[in-house]
Amino acid sequence: MIDVCLLGTGGTIPLPRRRLSATLVRVGGDLVLLDCGEGTQVALRERGWGLRRLRPILITHTHADHVLGLPGLLLSLGFSGRGSEEPLTIYGPPPLEKVLGGLLVVESRLPYPLRIVTLSTSKVFPLEGTGGIEASCTGVEHDVPCLAYSLSVPRAPRFNAERAHALGLPVTQWGQLQSGQSVQFAGRTIEPGEVLGPNRRGLRLVLVTDATLTPSIVEFVRAGGEGADLLIAEGMYGSEEDKPTRWESLHMTFAEAATLARDGDARRLWLTHYGPSLDDPSAHLGQATTVFPATVLGQDGMTQTLGFDE
Repeated sequence: MIDVCLLGTGGTIPLPRRRLSATLVRVGGDLVLLDCGEGTQVALRERGWGLRRLRPILITHTHADHVLGLPGLLLSLGFSGRGSEEPLTIYGPPPLEKVLGGLLVVESRLPYPLRIVTLSTSKVFPLEGTGGIEASCTGVEHDVPCLAYSLSVPRAPRFNAERAHALGLPVTQWGQLQSGQSVQFAGRTIEPGEVLGPNRRGLRLVLVTDATLTPSIVEFVRAGGEGADLLIAEGMYGSEEDKPTRWESLHMTFAEAATLARDGDARRLWLTHYGPSLDDPSAHLGQATTVFPATVLGQDGMTQTLGFDE
């Protein structure tokens, strides 16, 4: 299962009832944070899932509304008792290391190791410190280097207990086969495929923010037909008319986010990263649901559990 919480749904500046961009994901006991806008550590404490369980942090880009919560959060992690045996890895695009160096002038001595991994190209990578969460990223079109992320939780094939009993396998060896290891029994090697069913679809969460709608980002969400159980995408503007005319806006409208969900084979869409002028996002919801009915307006603190299909 994946637990997902929107800690902040605002873009550009925080508002009284709308914190800046941050999404918290929990898989098992491990927490993954995507973006860390101002006020994130307060929202984390309100959620009550535990600061010490925070493992990696994924940063989409280094604009202030996505990173200014980092100094306070990293300091609070030190005060929580996190020590030298609990490293923290922060992933993101350039100039992440330079930006963090500046932000951490206020607290340069952390009691735990801090590792920075710069991601400059599309890639798939395991998330350090988590129990098997696989991440992938791709570049999106914005005015600074910016990444979209996906988090995937694999699902083991179904174990055929009847077949295992027929082979006479003791229960003590079942776990090895379930984890993909062969075992020795009755003078021969039993391979996992003899007691495991076909591969089963896992869970996939995708976050896309501060981006324009392009074919490449649609393909990233679609992932060769796998799609996304949940797509969290920015809705900076309710409609095209809301976009500023004095510069080219590299953000999506509600309808564009919905098009991304539809064409990317997402199962559901949460809108987030509302512009500060968007006082009432609900007034524009129809712009999205007309394109993709399974659209929900994100709100600070909104939480949902994604479960495997039966």
